[in-house]
Amino acid sequence: MPTSPHNDHNAHFTTDAIRRGAIACLPLLPSTFIFGAVLGVLATQRGLSLGELLFMSLTVFAGSAQFVSVDLWRETIPALTIIVATLIINLRYVLIGASLRPVFRGRPLWVKICAMHMVADENWAMTMAQKETPIPGFLLGGGLFLAVIWGSGNTIGYLLAGGIPDPNVYALDFAFTAIFAALTIGMWKGRADLLPWIAAAIGSIIGHYLLPGTWSILAGAGAGVVVSALTWKGDDDKSAQPETIRDGISDGDDTPVPNDRSLSPRAGE
Repeated sequence: MPTSPHNDHNAHFTTDAIRRGAIACLPLLPSTFIFGAVLGVLATQRGLSLGELLFMSLTVFAGSAQFVSVDLWRETIPALTIIVATLIINLRYVLIGASLRPVFRGRPLWVKICAMHMVADENWAMTMAQKETPIPGFLLGGGLFLAVIWGSGNTIGYLLAGGIPDPNVYALDFAFTAIFAALTIGMWKGRADLLPWIAAAIGSIIGHYLLPGTWSILAGAGAGVVVSALTWKGDDDKSAQPETIRDGISDGDDTPVPNDRSLSPRAGE
């Protein structure tokens, strides 16, 4: 991901970056709202109050982990089981955080903490899909937008839960899968992605049948990362490489620069 000329290390959360991040996530509004509403319906079935649900969304802000924890919210299930299950699901954020290193490089710790708390799979995907590395404000803007839509969906779903006894009947549980099916297409960069993607798919499928719970997520991610590392050939983009000037000619460019003697009106005299 090339570095944007606007990626000022002294500017972390500019209004413009936050606005652009929110606008980038605008197409995700319907699916995020529906997905949040489904969680609201499930929360009523598990006996959570609306305040508890919204507090969870504010402090956890991880859709899949919230679904698992709410689904396991029963008196017969120990709290440790819920904690371990959500921890396993959210281990993917270790990889997500590592992939965001270009965005946070050179930033103070408080910037990383604030932005990472608002990282969801969707605004992470939108950030990674940018041609130039954005500042953390872009990531934060998308997260804030998604948080508002997510909380709104939670509230509406909770209040209207009586009219939706079984979300699976309307395929609302498929919203999460639909989001990433669409996001994946936008993240395709070319043939170099083919082998890691195939490895991730195979790893996930094998993990689904051989591993318990949601370990298949990490199995797929791990397989993709390993294959990507083994097949990586470096950055072939010359624009991302530093240029040096030798004898009036910049590396990677045959165009004479202004100090070339051939441009002098007295050259050859």
